[in-house]
Amino acid sequence: MNLRIALILTALVFLALTGCSSSSDSTSTPTFGDLTVSLTDAPSPDYKAVYISVNQVEVNRASDDDKGWQVVDIVNETINLLDFTGGILKPLGTRELPAGEYNQVRLVLASAPDDKDNILNVAHPFANYVIEIDNTVHELKIPSGDQTGIKLVKQFTLATNGLTKLILDFDVMKSVIQAGNSGQWILKSVIQVLDTQTVAGISGSVTDSPTPGTAQQGAWVSVQTYDGFAIDPKDKVINHAATLTDKLGSYILRIPENTYNLVVYKEGFNASCRRVTPLTGKNIIEDFALDSVTAQGTLKIIVSGIRKSEESVTVSVRRNIICGTGTPIFIELMSQSYSADGDYYIQLPTNTYTVVAYGDTLSSTLSDTREITSGGEKTFEINL
Repeated sequence: MNLRIALILTALVFLALTGCSSSSDSTSTPTFGDLTVSLTDAPSPDYKAVYISVNQVEVNRASDDDKGWQVVDIVNETINLLDFTGGILKPLGTRELPAGEYNQVRLVLASAPDDKDNILNVAHPFANYVIEIDNTVHELKIPSGDQTGIKLVKQFTLATNGLTKLILDFDVMKSVIQAGNSGQWILKSVIQVLDTQTVAGISGSVTDSPTPGTAQQGAWVSVQTYDGFAIDPKDKVINHAATLTDKLGSYILRIPENTYNLVVYKEGFNASCRRVTPLTGKNIIEDFALDSVTAQGTLKIIVSGIRKSEESVTVSVRRNIICGTGTPIFIELMSQSYSADGDYYIQLPTNTYTVVAYGDTLSSTLSDTREITSGGEKTFEINL
């Protein structure tokens, strides 16, 4: 072998080894990003305080639920959810984690409260509980499925050297369920996980007519979509996010970019609906002035057959309305969950409504129409 050929071979071997080393280094070096998790809630006129004791927040990137959980932060705090309404956020933790795709968030609740006082200036009597307007206290029982942690399915990407912000948006009105005559109160958590990089905002105020009107606290504001081709009646109207207005009649919603039916309803007023298309990273303002009703009647819900404290049935009240498209569509005026046998009453403006019921022990969705007349009462029975 002459010298020239030997030098060429030596150079090729060097390049090959260098390339292998570089490739190996690049694949073996992990990359990281930062994750921040916060909590917020919708206002509730029914309670003075709703306390939950949070132990820690975790995220998971594995397909197996029992593996891949990583702690974002240890919280160990008893939190009044109603302190964080109207867009106010409660930080739960920040941590640097391996970059990549994640698919679950878990909120682990504590079995005992912290050592601070509550809004009544006394020590927390329970880890999770509500205080009613008259200062009556009720412990919140945790369903067995949530006792190892409230698992929330949410896919998000933690970018290399990036910052991802997640918001756990509680819905207290749906999360706190009174189990009728049993005396039990249940925390059946309804939480939406939002990635601030992919959400849009809608905010505004609700008053009565004529303008300028009086601020309306406790008006139900929701963003919905309608699918007339859905086979299951409960899926014809999907409620993507909802909140109640605060004392000033104000509201704020965070949702992914899309076109929605923005619905506002409060007992004693006619529902209002308009089409909106909020854009990612931006906020639109939508104010409403509701017309008071001249006549209303009663929808009586009769629930029977609930055997366990963790069982519940959800009742959705819907009606046809023109909502910015010229074509009548169904909207949901309200929904309510019941976890005990009993008779329940809903006041509604005179109109024809579709009542939809679905739940843990119903083999199929129940759906039927009821015409509400002035001063009249119509019954909808649910036998589980």
